[in-house]
Amino acid sequence: MARYAALRSVAASLALSHLFALAAAGGGSEAAVCGASSRQDCAGEETGLLQVARADGESGIPNKYTPYARQLYTIPDWLPVMEPEHYDLMERLGRNCSLSDPEREGCPFSGMNKDNIYNLFPGGKSACLCSSSPYYFQVKPGAADKLLLFFQGGGACWDQLSFALGLCTKSATPGGWNGLLNFTRDDNPYRDYTMIKVLYCSGDMHAGNTERPWGKHGETVQVRGYENTVAVLNWVLANFPQLSELRLAGDSAGSLGVQWWARRVLAKFPVREAKAVVIPDSFAGVLFPPCADGRTETYLFKVFNMCGDDALTPEEREQCRRGKLLLGDMFQQTIETYPSAQFAMINSKDDIVQRLFAKVFELSAEHSLKGALMTGEQYYKQLNLLVQMWSENANYRVYLVDGTRHTYTQTKYVFVATPLSYCGKLGGHPLLIDWIPCGPPAPKRVVCLGKKEVVAPLLPPPRHAGTTYCDAKLLALL
Repeated sequence: MARYAALRSVAASLALSHLFALAAAGGGSEAAVCGASSRQDCAGEETGLLQVARADGESGIPNKYTPYARQLYTIPDWLPVMEPEHYDLMERLGRNCSLSDPEREGCPFSGMNKDNIYNLFPGGKSACLCSSSPYYFQVKPGAADKLLLFFQGGGACWDQLSFALGLCTKSATPGGWNGLLNFTRDDNPYRDYTMIKVLYCSGDMHAGNTERPWGKHGETVQVRGYENTVAVLNWVLANFPQLSELRLAGDSAGSLGVQWWARRVLAKFPVREAKAVVIPDSFAGVLFPPCADGRTETYLFKVFNMCGDDALTPEEREQCRRGKLLLGDMFQQTIETYPSAQFAMINSKDDIVQRLFAKVFELSAEHSLKGALMTGEQYYKQLNLLVQMWSENANYRVYLVDGTRHTYTQTKYVFVATPLSYCGKLGGHPLLIDWIPCGPPAPKRVVCLGKKEVVAPLLPPPRHAGTTYCDAKLLALL
């Protein structure tokens, strides 16, 4: 056993050296064309890069995740960041309102000014991991019948170590009003929508409902993504009696939140299905090796106490308790249940943040060295297999971008990205921003540029193709 452990440690060290080389290269040719992004620290986090650096020694924190945490902190946009212009925007436009204040009468939408941004504090069972930060969500008033409901991303925390290393947002941090939430850009098709930002500070894909002893001295922290989301949805349902357009979007962990909550939202919101578009951005739920997805997802569902969630059907709750529920299957069922709604997924072919989190999940749930060594080619193959399943439905479409970029919909790159690069400098069409709306004309079901290759469960990833190819089965849908 000791010899095996030693060999596994050596292999892990070699794998991590490879990861650091990739990070240092800034994504290779992609960075050379688009420019390497500088690191952005996560504002308001108790654990930042300096604490992560100390986790090797003097802090006494076990360090099996530390290399991954260090690399994540070199990548922009995976945690929400408040930059100076965002603080200025909130200082000028921000208004606070407590839903429990009887004098505010529930902070009705009808009393809101379109020139302001409102921070709504639901109180009750809502909570952030950081107890000093009350949970709130944001509303930018626009058209009363058009709604963009956006689930914010911000990592994940599933045990004391990931919590200590700051792998998730612990406090309500608005971030900017960028990308699809940029209400000042004329080329944003949703600029006149009412925009609601479901802030994320629970580390649980917006779906957990429990408490865990993850604090500095074993103190209990509240994991309440479910309660936070329910508070938002209750307010929205009370204030929007009829909708002509609904857009449900989310990036990173918010993409998983969208996949989890989409069915409940579509069932409850007063909008015709044909006018609803679900937009999961940059987290498809790829795990490796292929047989690991059930065990790893079961582990996370149990940690977050998600099996009792009423976003699930009774059958799914039973499957979840038995360790048989997969998020990908649940999302597939949602797509099938609402054939008139559109589901538009966005993903880079080798999303480095998704791959890093998958590696750490595998170390946690399976202690799997094979999972921790997943390559970009293996990740992209598994992504294609998931997309093949979802693409059996005519109302599902996907936009795949070459490279390692993580998230688009809340960044400036949503306006310039093409299938060949996140910054648009390599050409290609259609533009991502032109593909996201539901038309007319009807957008392509599959957007991918590259050599056609066969992808199948029992075949290895295509040789010498890297991650620039396109799955022949998906291209056949064009």
